[in-house]
Amino acid sequence: METRRGLLVALLAGLALAAQGCMGRLVGEGAEKALGPKGVYWEETPLAAGKDMKVLELYRNFELGTAKNDFGRNVPPEFLGKFRAEFARQLQESKLPKEPGGKTLVFNVYVIHYETADTADNILGPLEQVVAHVELVDKDSQKTLASGNAVGRTGKTVGLGVDWKARGLAKALIRWAIAYYPRGEGDDEPRGHAAKRGN
Repeated sequence: METRRGLLVALLAGLALAAQGCMGRLVGEGAEKALGPKGVYWEETPLAAGKDMKVLELYRNFELGTAKNDFGRNVPPEFLGKFRAEFARQLQESKLPKEPGGKTLVFNVYVIHYETADTADNILGPLEQVVAHVELVDKDSQKTLASGNAVGRTGKTVGLGVDWKARGLAKALIRWAIAYYPRGEGDDEPRGHAAKRGN
């Protein structure tokens, strides 16, 4: 009788742990569906000594310049087109200024790693990512102002595929520009955007 009770307790404990793991994954899938893929960057040569120095204040326009595959394999042919479209969409939705005749910062993007999920080893969730070397260049002078790497990543089944990696990489670039662009006092918007609206 004691052995049966011990087995039952062990079985219930195992089921509880399994259910907790499944529930955690379900919550993670839902969160990624709502928030989208991760887009992060890190600077090798920063734009300024600190992000409190808003050195992009004079820039009135942001563009995607070169976008190419320097990895040479695994990058689906449709990725770069989807990435360009996603960058344009996210830039349009951002609060960065969009004045085509104004001083322009160009992002040159070179894909150096592209990883798809291994469907055979997917216990904790899949991992897909694209890593790119990025140069931020002043369009007029062609001077490289900063460089680093940007990553578009998904760790959930809901985000598998080319679209989400393109979206994550575009998100990283927009975040990079926003980090060095000034905001109005007490305002979440970059100063140039608010001024253009007459606020």
